[in-house]
Amino acid sequence: MPTPRTVPVQMSQQFNVIPSDRAAMGNVSIALDDALLDPFVNPAKAVRLKTGVLSIAPYFFSQSESRGGGRSFPISGVGAIGKWAFGGLFAVQQLDRTRLIWNSPISEQTAANQYLSGIVARSLGRGFAIGASAYVASIEAQQGIDQLYSGSDRILQDGSASDARVGLTRQWGEGRKFEAILLHNTFDMTHDVHWPAFTQFTPPNTRTPVAERSEFNRDRTTRWGAHTEYVMPVGTEGWNFGLLGTVNRLSHPKIPDYRINEVITVPRDPGHTTAFNAGVGMSRVIGKATFGFDVLVEPISSTTWAEAARDTITPRGTTIPRGGHTVDNKFRFNNSLMRFGFERMAPPTDSATHFGFQFGLGVNSIRYRLWQTDQVRDSSRVQNERWMEWTPSVGFKLRSPGYEIHYTVASTCGAGSSCIPSPFFFATGDDVTVAAPNSGGVASGKFVARVPK
Repeated sequence: MPTPRTVPVQMSQQFNVIPSDRAAMGNVSIALDDALLDPFVNPAKAVRLKTGVLSIAPYFFSQSESRGGGRSFPISGVGAIGKWAFGGLFAVQQLDRTRLIWNSPISEQTAANQYLSGIVARSLGRGFAIGASAYVASIEAQQGIDQLYSGSDRILQDGSASDARVGLTRQWGEGRKFEAILLHNTFDMTHDVHWPAFTQFTPPNTRTPVAERSEFNRDRTTRWGAHTEYVMPVGTEGWNFGLLGTVNRLSHPKIPDYRINEVITVPRDPGHTTAFNAGVGMSRVIGKATFGFDVLVEPISSTTWAEAARDTITPRGTTIPRGGHTVDNKFRFNNSLMRFGFERMAPPTDSATHFGFQFGLGVNSIRYRLWQTDQVRDSSRVQNERWMEWTPSVGFKLRSPGYEIHYTVASTCGAGSSCIPSPFFFATGDDVTVAAPNSGGVASGKFVARVPK
């Protein structure tokens, strides 16, 4: 689901707690099924499983330049009983916060997050199925937030996330499939931020003491969304073709005024966003080899503004009343995403056991333009930003009649960073700024043990 991101700071790695069969294939998904992930995206797909599946997927991720990381331990399962299917997931996570001061207590160095999800689905006959799912998360910290409050020495976070969705699927002759999803989710975090006292130096030789201070910010977003997807076979040589369409409406009752390089880059408070997502995908199965690719475009428009805390006089002599707009921001995004993946499964000496490998590449291009009008300073400006993120991945699979073992390694590199993970990596956004922070690479790894029930 598309959401606006205006600085190249990785903030989503921690939420990859759901196991995926295509994680090492660049997360190709439009024209390829994913038996592990699909039921948690569209709960109606849970009825497609012929046998129950239990998955254990430890997940490790780390950011370069000592910017934190974490470890997740999710257990998930999906099973069918007659026309009904049920599933669930529980995950615990330790998130390593960026150490802002060397002697910070343990409670400020790590955070414990928990995730819980449940699924129920039913087959309705004639190829129809319907399902519903709910997801809740208790979050003590969000990845990347430490990078968005420049100069702070303490950030205490607390919050929650929730998601509820209803899914419908239809399958009919010759492998044609249609699905639709309606969803509603919320994200609510608080940031208790502290800045120490310091002396500010201004050329040629001016020193100004700055007192310590604290801020209490809230980051809250609600979203309504709809998603549709259609897949059909093409020809007789194993090709599949898919179309995808998504629309989201996001409301931002409260957005923090993040600080980058000791300045408030875009002061704002409420806002709303309309985000679209359209894509095509192709896949093909040739013997024991599978490959696929997705191409998506994400046009997004977002409007935010800052509200006057008190009556404010402008340079023109007019008065902005309390609650009136002091700054208006209009964003236009033209993002694009390409994913490619390949898998090869080959039986060794024992024909009942298969060994395989996967590799993939995802390329995410973010482009946006900001039109900003400052009523207090009686000024306006236009800002253009763009960057790309590359995510190569590789994985290995061992498949036997009673179990599967997956191992995946991925590295995400953003603006100005290398795609090569550093040796110490385990084996395996809503801000605008004129000078984007240097975003290092993100390495992640996932080990999945999948056991049919």
